[in-house]
Amino acid sequence: MSYQALYRTYRPRNFSEVAGQEVIVKTLQNALLHDKIAHAYLFSGPRGTGKTSIAKILAKAVNCEHAPVKDACGECATCSAIQSGVISDVVEIDAASNNGVDEIRDLREKVKYLPSMAKYKVYIIDEVHMLSTGAFNALLKTLEEPPKHVIFILATTEPNKIPATILSRCQRFDFRGISPKDIEKKLHAIKELEQVKITDQAITEIARYAEGGLRDALSLLDQAISFSDDLVTEEDVYAVSGSVSKTNLMRLLDFIYKKETTEAFALLNEMIEDGKEVSKIVSDLISTLRDLLIEKNVVFDSERPTKYLEELSKQYSNDRIYFYLDVLNGTQNDIKWSNQKRAYLELAIVKMIDHKQIDRIDYHDSIEVLNKRISGLEFELSKIKSNPPQIIKSKDKEVSTDSQVLEKETSREQKPLVSVTDIERILNNGDVEKKNLMLKGWDRLPQIKDPRLETTAMLLHEAKLVAATNREILLVYPNKINCRLMLKQQTKKLVFDILNAKSKLIDDFVCIDEASWNILFDSFIKQWKSGNKKPTLPKLDLELYQEDEDTWQPGSVALAIDFFGKDKVMIKE
Repeated sequence: MSYQALYRTYRPRNFSEVAGQEVIVKTLQNALLHDKIAHAYLFSGPRGTGKTSIAKILAKAVNCEHAPVKDACGECATCSAIQSGVISDVVEIDAASNNGVDEIRDLREKVKYLPSMAKYKVYIIDEVHMLSTGAFNALLKTLEEPPKHVIFILATTEPNKIPATILSRCQRFDFRGISPKDIEKKLHAIKELEQVKITDQAITEIARYAEGGLRDALSLLDQAISFSDDLVTEEDVYAVSGSVSKTNLMRLLDFIYKKETTEAFALLNEMIEDGKEVSKIVSDLISTLRDLLIEKNVVFDSERPTKYLEELSKQYSNDRIYFYLDVLNGTQNDIKWSNQKRAYLELAIVKMIDHKQIDRIDYHDSIEVLNKRISGLEFELSKIKSNPPQIIKSKDKEVSTDSQVLEKETSREQKPLVSVTDIERILNNGDVEKKNLMLKGWDRLPQIKDPRLETTAMLLHEAKLVAATNREILLVYPNKINCRLMLKQQTKKLVFDILNAKSKLIDDFVCIDEASWNILFDSFIKQWKSGNKKPTLPKLDLELYQEDEDTWQPGSVALAIDFFGKDKVMIKE
């Protein structure tokens, strides 16, 4: 059989070919150059990160006929013999199958003999954590004081299982997982050498799937080359690795977001029929949501691995992503010990679509969208106010020079819900103790689970409680829409039920928007500091007027009517 796997063909033969372990390579090269070779080394780290390869390179370098050198020449008789494996002075021992006391006693006897050809006898003990307690004890004395011609290199993926007495006698090197960038660089080099036709996206996916193991990446590349007809694509990588394609993951999340249960289940069934494991689907969903969270909250350069989620991230709030991750994390733990893996995933999808927590998240998302629209409208309104349209009078009628003239509504003829006098009264009769008493329970408002009060409690929690008297409180919201919603009679009744549940704390409350509050409070503070202990606030139109009360509507419907107008909202049963 002439073909050799890529991970064997491209195993590093000298330090310059090692990928992603720069610190370890530099340390060992300096030790070789200055002839400061330790008698025992411990290489620990994840699989496929170069532990055994570097052990073999170190064995060649210490025995190179041109030593001391930073790297083995690879050409002298000793280097060639070690590379081809025909020399008995470099011994590889698999501790998984040679883990008994007798094997280690035999090794202890053989280390006494001088090397046959090389300068040092090098023992590479792979998976050393598999040795039995008796074997470790048998190795201990030899490892502490080996003959001058012997070097031990212990390799393990689980250093926590090695006795402290062994650890303390070794020079330890912790190998890190190789970064996707380093893996991609190595794969591109192999692509050129092997003349493989593969897309850059496929290489990126192989590097991501390898999770820090270069050997895993090369094995997956080997599989993908065998699977594809001509050009290795991203889809080929998904097929041979068992991963779910980005497109299907985004489609599934979109179905969940839009609450399309039938479509989500159909896509899940399609994935499973294609041979995707349930555990892998859950794992890939978690990874996608993690990328989504990073894309939404972290600023990157234009080239970034999460750029494909740029559009999707605009419609997801952090709370929604956190909720999805919590559900999937619980599912991942559950399916480890169950034979009904698919059932658990289907239940998770239903939970992500239909859960009371999702209703709260949808409500907050709608509030956030409306807040952004209001901010935009307020900005446009401020521009109109700063540069009002001119009215040119003619004989017959008045003509506006601006087609978008803002007509004042008759709201000024209506009774105000809140006036500057109300704010002035509360500030001049402030009760700090009452305010602090109210604030103590403020953070517990989101914990209210009564379906009748839950939405109002969340809306109340969003307000800043800025002042209080012995009978009323002053709340500040980012905009006027929340103020109007809170000042509706039906909402006020629910607020009183919440705040006066245990004992009567307030008789009334007042809400204003943040922009108005900043103007009034600045005036109040300036007068107070100048010695006026009963400040008079400037006259200001708070634009909060009483409207005709209709029959009570759910919070989301009332919010839509307040924002878009009653004539624009249609309610379907």
